[in-house]
Amino acid sequence: MPTVMSVQDKEWQAEDDARTLSQARIIYDDPGRLERAQQKAKEMAEEKKKEADAMGKVAGSKKMLQGSSGNSFKHKEIHKQRSGTIGGKVKVPGIGSHNVFKRI
Repeated sequence: MPTVMSVQDKEWQAEDDARTLSQARIIYDDPGRLERAQQKAKEMAEEKKKEADAMGKVAGSKKMLQGSSGNSFKHKEIHKQRSGTIGGKVKVPGIGSHNVFKRI
């Protein structure tokens, strides 16, 4: 449904559009500036594409814990890290060894 704009809103919009078109004409008339703007637009579009692809993967994903290689995270690896080991080999002091019931 189209929005209803007041006469004053239309006036402000016309002024803003005039400034925008004027700025665009200045850019188009400067070949170096136009080329830099076009290159930046390509970079920005590529970044937006990556973001959209990632968002699409999240939206369509059935397994949120799936890595990019297709391997899902292993619960036991997460458990090892939480229990105070790193990679299941090195014990990290203080992690996973809290004794909250020990009297000081």
